[in-house]
Amino acid sequence: MTTLILGVGVGLFVILSLWVLAALIFVISLRLERKVGVIAILLVSALTIILISVPRASERPAPATSKIYDRLFIWRVVLLILLLISSIISLVGYIKFGLVEAVRPVRISSWVL
Repeated sequence: MTTLILGVGVGLFVILSLWVLAALIFVISLRLERKVGVIAILLVSALTIILISVPRASERPAPATSKIYDRLFIWRVVLLILLLISSIISLVGYIKFGLVEAVRPVRISSWVL
Protein backbone atom coordinates (compact mmCIF):
# COMPACT_ATOMS: atom_id res chain seq x y z
CA MET A 1 0.00 0.00 0.00
CA THR A 2 1.41 3.37 -0.95
CA THR A 3 1.16 6.57 1.00
CA LEU A 4 -0.93 9.15 -0.84
CA ILE A 5 -1.35 12.80 0.00
CA LEU A 6 -4.38 14.34 -1.73
CA GLY A 7 -4.32 11.41 -4.13
CA VAL A 8 -0.69 12.03 -5.14
CA GLY A 9 2.41 10.15 -4.08
CA VAL A 10 5.15 11.47 -1.82
CA GLY A 11 7.70 11.61 -4.65
CA LEU A 12 5.80 14.34 -6.44
CA PHE A 13 5.82 16.47 -3.30
CA VAL A 14 9.58 15.94 -2.94
CA ILE A 15 10.18 17.11 -6.51
CA LEU A 16 7.72 19.99 -6.11
CA SER A 17 9.38 21.19 -2.91
CA LEU A 18 12.81 21.01 -4.58
CA TRP A 19 11.58 23.18 -7.46
CA VAL A 20 9.89 25.69 -5.13
CA LEU A 21 13.10 25.98 -3.13
CA ALA A 22 15.15 26.42 -6.31
CA ALA A 23 12.76 29.08 -7.60
CA LEU A 24 12.99 30.91 -4.28
CA ILE A 25 16.80 30.80 -4.38
CA PHE A 26 16.71 32.00 -8.00
CA VAL A 27 14.49 34.99 -7.17
CA ILE A 28 16.62 35.92 -4.17
CA SER A 29 19.80 35.65 -6.25
CA LEU A 30 18.29 37.99 -8.84
CA ARG A 31 17.83 40.61 -6.13
CA LEU A 32 21.37 40.08 -4.83
CA GLU A 33 22.85 39.92 -8.36
CA ARG A 34 24.62 36.61 -7.74
CA LYS A 35 24.92 33.49 -9.90
CA VAL A 36 23.66 31.11 -7.21
CA GLY A 37 20.18 30.92 -8.76
CA VAL A 38 21.40 29.42 -12.01
CA ILE A 39 23.42 26.83 -10.11
CA ALA A 40 20.35 25.96 -8.01
CA ILE A 41 18.20 25.50 -11.12
CA LEU A 42 20.83 23.28 -12.76
CA LEU A 43 21.25 21.23 -9.58
CA VAL A 44 17.50 20.72 -9.17
CA SER A 45 17.20 19.80 -12.86
CA ALA A 46 19.83 17.09 -12.43
CA LEU A 47 18.19 15.87 -9.21
CA THR A 48 14.79 15.72 -10.91
CA ILE A 49 16.17 13.69 -13.80
CA ILE A 50 17.81 11.29 -11.34
CA LEU A 51 14.65 10.92 -9.24
CA ILE A 52 12.47 10.32 -12.29
CA SER A 53 14.82 7.74 -13.77
CA VAL A 54 15.12 5.66 -10.57
CA PRO A 55 12.87 2.59 -10.85
CA ARG A 56 9.90 2.70 -8.52
CA ALA A 57 8.85 -0.95 -8.49
CA SER A 58 10.07 -4.35 -9.59
CA GLU A 59 10.16 -5.04 -13.30
CA ARG A 60 8.14 -8.23 -12.92
CA PRO A 61 4.42 -7.61 -13.09
CA ALA A 62 2.39 -8.70 -10.11
CA PRO A 63 0.32 -11.83 -10.72
CA ALA A 64 -3.34 -11.10 -11.34
CA THR A 65 -5.41 -12.70 -8.62
CA SER A 66 -8.90 -11.71 -9.63
CA LYS A 67 -10.58 -9.33 -12.01
CA ILE A 68 -12.50 -6.40 -10.63
CA TYR A 69 -15.61 -5.45 -12.54
CA ASP A 70 -17.14 -2.01 -12.57
CA ARG A 71 -20.84 -2.57 -12.03
CA LEU A 72 -21.68 1.13 -12.36
CA PHE A 73 -20.17 1.55 -15.84
CA ILE A 74 -23.52 1.64 -17.64
CA TRP A 75 -24.93 4.24 -15.25
CA ARG A 76 -21.83 6.39 -15.62
CA VAL A 77 -22.13 6.26 -19.41
CA VAL A 78 -25.83 7.17 -19.20
CA LEU A 79 -25.00 10.10 -16.90
CA LEU A 80 -22.24 11.23 -19.26
CA ILE A 81 -24.63 11.13 -22.23
CA LEU A 82 -27.29 13.10 -20.31
CA LEU A 83 -24.74 15.72 -19.30
CA LEU A 84 -23.49 16.01 -22.87
CA ILE A 85 -27.03 16.43 -24.23
CA SER A 86 -27.92 19.05 -21.60
CA SER A 87 -24.70 20.95 -22.33
CA ILE A 88 -25.46 21.01 -26.05
CA ILE A 89 -29.05 22.16 -25.44
CA SER A 90 -27.91 24.92 -23.07
CA LEU A 91 -25.23 26.06 -25.54
CA VAL A 92 -27.80 26.27 -28.34
CA GLY A 93 -30.16 28.19 -26.05
CA TYR A 94 -27.42 30.59 -25.03
CA ILE A 95 -26.47 31.24 -28.64
CA LYS A 96 -30.10 31.65 -29.72
CA PHE A 97 -31.34 33.87 -26.88
CA GLY A 98 -28.19 35.45 -25.49
CA LEU A 99 -25.79 36.21 -28.30
CA VAL A 100 -27.99 36.65 -31.37
CA GLU A 101 -30.51 39.05 -29.85
CA ALA A 102 -29.74 42.63 -30.84
CA VAL A 103 -29.62 45.20 -28.07
CA ARG A 104 -30.22 48.74 -29.28
CA PRO A 105 -29.03 51.73 -27.28
CA VAL A 106 -31.61 54.13 -25.90
CA ARG A 107 -30.91 57.85 -26.10
CA ILE A 108 -30.94 59.62 -22.77
CA SER A 109 -32.38 63.03 -23.51
CA SER A 110 -33.00 64.25 -19.98
CA TRP A 111 -29.47 63.87 -18.66
CA VAL A 112 -28.67 66.49 -16.00
CA LEU A 113 -25.39 66.97 -14.18
